[in-house]
Amino acid sequence: MSDEIKKILIVEDDESMCKSLMDGLSKFNYKVMKAGDGEKAVTMIIDNKPDLILLDMILPKLDGFKVLERIRHYPDEKISQTKVIILSNLWSDKDILRAQALKIDEYFVKANTSLETVFTRVAQII
Repeated sequence: MSDEIKKILIVEDDESMCKSLMDGLSKFNYKVMKAGDGEKAVTMIIDNKPDLILLDMILPKLDGFKVLERIRHYPDEKISQTKVIILSNLWSDKDILRAQALKIDEYFVKANTSLETVFTRVAQII
């Protein structure tokens, strides 16, 4: 089971950020997928059951909080228990506490976090 390639879904509407994340993570032998909006993310999570989600909070169609609420209340435990790292420009205590209440594994503020830090944390969680 540990030899199985882990699946990561990047939910990010900023193309350059998404490309940087995909390029970096693909070097670690993960299967990396992407969704550019919240609705597509929920569909991809249900269809692909990723091992970890890198989730932006400010997204078109469905924001990151609604994505989290939908997956956390999903009847399939493989989906409702999915590991989630938030990578967002929302940095207020209120936003961070709201996300933590939805059982996230890590919350990074984009402006204060290097990609290397994100990749290291992904490896620790996955």
